[in-house]
Amino acid sequence: MRATARPSGLLLLWASSTLAAALVAPGAALADAPPTPAQAAHAESFFNAGAQAYEAGQYQVAAEAFLEAHELVPSPSLLFSAAQAFRRQVLTQPSPDALRRAIALYREYLRLDPKAVRREEAVAALASLVPLEARLPGEDPAAAADGGTTAADGAQRGAAAAVTPAAGGTRLLLSSPVEGARVSVDGQPFVPAPLVAPVAPGAHRVRVQAAGHHEEELTVIAVAGELMPRHVVLRPKPAQLHVTGTGGARVAVDGQVRATVPTTAAIAVEPGVHVVEVSLPGHELYRRELRVAHEQAVRLDADLRMTSQRLAAWTVLGAGAAGAAATGVLAGLALVRQGEAVDLRDRKDATSLTPSERDRYNAAVDARDGLGAAAAVAGGVSFLAIAVGFRLFVFDEPKAAAAPAAPPPKAPGVEADFTVGLLGAGVRGRF
Repeated sequence: MRATARPSGLLLLWASSTLAAALVAPGAALADAPPTPAQAAHAESFFNAGAQAYEAGQYQVAAEAFLEAHELVPSPSLLFSAAQAFRRQVLTQPSPDALRRAIALYREYLRLDPKAVRREEAVAALASLVPLEARLPGEDPAAAADGGTTAADGAQRGAAAAVTPAAGGTRLLLSSPVEGARVSVDGQPFVPAPLVAPVAPGAHRVRVQAAGHHEEELTVIAVAGELMPRHVVLRPKPAQLHVTGTGGARVAVDGQVRATVPTTAAIAVEPGVHVVEVSLPGHELYRRELRVAHEQAVRLDADLRMTSQRLAAWTVLGAGAAGAAATGVLAGLALVRQGEAVDLRDRKDATSLTPSERDRYNAAVDARDGLGAAAAVAGGVSFLAIAVGFRLFVFDEPKAAAAPAAPPPKAPGVEADFTVGLLGAGVRGRF
């Protein structure tokens, strides 16, 4: 049998976005009344569980989950997704029931949405499946039934039966978007998710765990005769960041200051890509982009180098200090010569000065004036140098923290992590 489906990631991306559109604008779907928040949340749980079951190759479970979501929030895209799951079931484990239901769901999808974006795929799938249905023993599902019933009536009944989820007893459908998640019900051994567990009606204790994530424990109420979904999102265990280096520096993660060097305790960061910056005034900014995993211990040594501006500030301040010292020396010498001139002047007033004393007086006055002028110039230069050095020192801040770099786009693939909400849908992963 020739497969015509596209990669499953693209199928589920399309289905999730269409389901979200149905939740936001129910008039575009099949329901006459908008779904209640409880119905929307329940449909979302069914879809998430079905998406994981589809990726895990549990196509029968995936088809049933999509149909359960369709019961709550009718949408042709969910019928197409269920048809694709039944077709995959036929390819892996041939079953007359899965074959008939796939054909009926494809036809119902085309009937409800004549301009469907996946119309060509649905037609191609029917072209490969209908000949196989004709070879099945027993009555043609499109043939007349109950004596006077027309073939069209039989086809309608077949479509209605295909769209309705099959009764499978009381069961729990447990899933998680975390790769490698395992589930335990009522103390039973852990098994890989997704899990369909037959249970008795009532409350059941469910535990979900995965490497690098906190274990979640919850109670799920099973309703008699129904399939109850629960999509459990596990909280990742953070990585541990230790930073050493220049004391007093601030450590910022993704633009938020988290600690001071040396860190007294580990900084908890979520797994993923982060930008770590260590800054201290007067020192060059340390910036590093890290990709950390769950529970990973990361150590950084941020030995910051002094900036050229800080070196210039210290140099200018040193020159200003030297100038201040020189000013003091010059001023002191000027005072000494001033004292000598005053003594000679007092003697002149009492007695006349000898020619040599008069020369000494004139020399003292000239020296005082010269030294005073030199002290004034040195003081001005010293003050200016100290002011410039102080400005260089105070305004020597590290460069502004850059915005965290976005992680590079991933290469095409078929991995996916789906989210659907009341106001939109999103997909993380590779397609």
